Amino acid sequence: MRRDSGIKRNDWGALAIMDLLDVIKARRSVRSFTDEPVSEDMLRRLVEAGCWAPSGSNAQAWEFIVIKDSKQMKKVLRFSPGLFEVPAAMIFVCLDKNRAYAKGGELGRDLMGLFDVAMASQNILLQAHAMGLGTCVLKGFDQEAIHVLLEFPENISPELLIITGYPKKIPNAPRRRPLEEVIHWERWGGGQ
Repeated sequence: MRRDSGIKRNDWGALAIMDLLDVIKARRSVRSFTDEPVSEDMLRRLVEAGCWAPSGSNAQAWEFIVIKDSKQMKKVLRFSPGLFEVPAAMIFVCLDKNRAYAKGGELGRDLMGLFDVAMASQNILLQAHAMGLGTCVLKGFDQEAIHVLLEFPENISPELLIITGYPKKIPNAPRRRPLEEVIHWERWGGGQ
């Protein structure tokens, strides 16, 4: 990197454009959105962020179903008790069990693929927040009904639903356990 690039580095050598921890702390789960639509380009950017998540054995066994049509979202709502209103858009983050198995065997299919889906989802949430969108991750949907409704092949399993849109309101931060309560050094119960 050239010295005159204008890019600064912090004490750890990381780019100091923004503090990622501040971004993480500012992100909230949002369930109520304005009527403003989310563009296809923005939705593509969210999925692209998901595709750059870490992946066990580089399996990348994720698939994404993006839904913008309000009629289709209303159908999904019927099978999703944790979803109270139609958002601007939905993204189902799915696991391709065949691909996960081919790359990682039973461990890949039954465990690592789920981790990959979760990490892809977190990337989507952070990218959405950076773009001014609100999101909420839901697992409370009838998996079998969604499988039929969205015409998934047998090997594709819908694992998480991310709803997104422009937030009506940003909720307050939930309480988090203090770092001193959850961190252990060198051994369980080890302190500094």
